[in-house]
Amino acid sequence: MIYCVSDVHGERDKFEQMLELIQFSGEDRLYILGDVIDRGALGVEILLRIMETPNMTMLLGNHEQLCLNTLGPHREFGARELWRINGGASTYRELLYRRTARERHGILRFLSALPDHLDLTVGGKKFHLVHGYPGEDRDARIWGRVESDSRSPYPGTICIVGHTPTGFLTDRSGEDFSIWHGDGMIDIDCGCGQKKEIHRRLACLRLDDMAEFYVGGAGGSFR
Repeated sequence: MIYCVSDVHGERDKFEQMLELIQFSGEDRLYILGDVIDRGALGVEILLRIMETPNMTMLLGNHEQLCLNTLGPHREFGARELWRINGGASTYRELLYRRTARERHGILRFLSALPDHLDLTVGGKKFHLVHGYPGEDRDARIWGRVESDSRSPYPGTICIVGHTPTGFLTDRSGEDFSIWHGDGMIDIDCGCGQKKEIHRRLACLRLDDMAEFYVGGAGGSFR
């Protein structure tokens, strides 16, 4: 089975619970659409789990790009402060003070090699996976946000994105966040890493049959 999650944001407990909920095995493939790190405290541990699991494939998110801009070989002026105000302090401390130089360099090499989009076909359906927004511009693919009227720019292809919490795309306030379905566009960021615990969840989409799985909020669920 082929699964997608996004924006775990350091919440390792939810990530591990999701793997149990979907009964993830060596016969499956999991695509993680970026933003594994920051906000929550255990993003580096999740990264290491992904790095050692051959059937997990990760895409670059804007938070991984902020990490590279701060600690990578092509450091940008002001990147550390931008990363800090976007929740990167815990990741920064973990990489600089709790990991060896060898571990840190290995993680940074892994992040620098991540693709920012992927195309695949599952059960005859075409999918385009990207963290932010599908398109030709790299910054948009990492930083861009879908809106409620966004539609797939690729005919016959379903775009699956993260980055924008789905609660921003609906008017169902007071409900648990759920996967958002637009015109050829699906957003699976259900709010992990947000400050308020209530209603935010980790979501997972199974591409074989479009089944949805959730951890958090009112409790783990499948539909």
